[in-house]
Amino acid sequence: GKVAILHFPQVESCQRRVSGFQEILDDHNSREGSSKLEVVATLDGGGARDEGFQAAKDAIESNPDLTAIFAINDPSALGAHAALKAVGKADQVTIIGFDGQLTGKQAIRDGIILCDPIQFPDRIGRVTIQQVVKHFNGDDVQAQILIPSQLYYKEDARDDPELEK
Repeated sequence: GKVAILHFPQVESCQRRVSGFQEILDDHNSREGSSKLEVVATLDGGGARDEGFQAAKDAIESNPDLTAIFAINDPSALGAHAALKAVGKADQVTIIGFDGQLTGKQAIRDGIILCDPIQFPDRIGRVTIQQVVKHFNGDDVQAQILIPSQLYYKEDARDDPELEK
């Protein structure tokens, strides 16, 4: 299938997201017997709903047989959904977002977005504070610490207390 990426290349975290997505696609495509996925467009979605809408619209016009869109965040993913809906293709193209913002989680529960790799701000904050304390105590700190993300699907949304509010 044909895949479009809605990027925000000015931001390092988005560069990493797209790089990681491409690594997963490459791994998938290298497996014998797997259907091949081809990135046919990488467009700047600006990390925003309106810009994501326009970038997705451009991708759809250039690639009417698009099968999936990877967006670097939930606002871009929701913009992509709006663009797909406007041309009657909302049910034909799979959208993967990123972040797990409340609006993204709701969209996953509603079947608009397939899934999101989600981050854990509480863990990020805790590790950051621990490293700051270590630094001020004169201890060595790592230059970079990666906090793993986790895929969040519709099944996760069903039991998410955050969506019960």
